[in-house]
Amino acid sequence: MDHAEFKLCMLRVLPPEKQAEANRVALEENPENLLRSSEEGMSPELGALVAKKWSLGRVIRVYFMGGDAFVRSKVEQYAHEWERYANIRFHFVNDPTAEIRIAFDPEAGSWSYLGTDCLSIAPHEPTMNYGWFDQGTSDDEFARTVLHEFGHALANPHEHQTPAADIPWDVEAVKRYYRGAPNFWSDKEIYDNLFYQYLPKDTVYTAFDPKSIMVYEIPNNLTIGDFEVKGNKELSETDKKFIAAQYPQNSQSVQMENRDNPFAWASQPRVEEFTHDQSR
Repeated sequence: MDHAEFKLCMLRVLPPEKQAEANRVALEENPENLLRSSEEGMSPELGALVAKKWSLGRVIRVYFMGGDAFVRSKVEQYAHEWERYANIRFHFVNDPTAEIRIAFDPEAGSWSYLGTDCLSIAPHEPTMNYGWFDQGTSDDEFARTVLHEFGHALANPHEHQTPAADIPWDVEAVKRYYRGAPNFWSDKEIYDNLFYQYLPKDTVYTAFDPKSIMVYEIPNNLTIGDFEVKGNKELSETDKKFIAAQYPQNSQSVQMENRDNPFAWASQPRVEEFTHDQSR
């Protein structure tokens, strides 16, 4: 495996002490983010499962904290692809108070915070980073990475961590690889970004989509048996349907059957396309 070419994003997660405030901000941004109070009478931001969707029709401002003109233009080009399917707009501005702030730190890899968690980051700090873009980056690599990171910024989790994924990981091989260059991940980061799976009762999900832009490339030598996922550089048909369900183009929302999960989108035109196991 060529370490120089195999580069993956990391979903950046807020520390526990910031979660309550982030939940409050998410509910202020979009009341539909309140999915279930864990205890009757408990303050929603302290005792709830809270999604991180932006409000429908939101114009999300994006600010570059560095990067040359070529790289910036490519990031903007591919970010706008999500707008074709979601009732959301990205407005690239010269304003450091923008909701999404993009850095280009080559030592930090590529990552993004999830949805409205971006609003809980200090104004002088980035909410997204690209660690390997330059003048020689291919269009395929720009597309693969930018679509993935902006997917996180729209509140999409990793596809390989849904209950339906069931990846036959070779755990020790995965750890050996990701501890090294170019990722240098800790064991906790490896667990959080690869091995952790959302519970069926806590998420609405499709059958595992190996063509999703939100899935990692998974080489055969990191799994047991004959299993691999090729790298994707465009939105799959399921990605398009899923983001359209999160942010429908019509202004009227349809309530989901499942109100018990942090990744259930309250605006859902076709509930039957998604799975929710209420028995667990």
